[in-house]
Amino acid sequence: MPVIENTVLNRLKVVIAQDYTAEFSGYDLSAAGSVTVGQVDLAGLIPSASIVFVDTIEAQGRSLGRYQGTMRFQIVVFSGGTSISDRVSNALNLAGDVSKAITEDRTLGLSGVIQDVLISRTALDGQEMGISGALGVGMLELSVTFSNQWGV
Repeated sequence: MPVIENTVLNRLKVVIAQDYTAEFSGYDLSAAGSVTVGQVDLAGLIPSASIVFVDTIEAQGRSLGRYQGTMRFQIVVFSGGTSISDRVSNALNLAGDVSKAITEDRTLGLSGVIQDVLISRTALDGQEMGISGALGVGMLELSVTFSNQWGV
């Protein structure tokens, strides 16, 4: 069994790789290569998403033999658009779709281990980040709280 961070990372990839055509953005991230892990892939598909693990901070649990912790992940979503306003709006809508998919089950299907998921998000035009081309960028930061016996 992998460490808890890899379990959550793999689960996030599955949860994010969905067809959102009937949702806020109207985009489809279910195609192979639409969701990547470990790096932001600017040469990839548009729309797309990249998941990056940031860190884990552990604390003592409520009893001996239990650990509590918080994992942080960044998810960056990319969308298109003809104007700055369209790109920001499309990126925000796609970030909303991803956020909704993740928080639909706040244990990520890992009840008994994952306690909750909190998400902060923003969106901007890619040119503000020095990215050339007509890209909207949505950024989500996830805080995933967990409890387990080993802390890993």
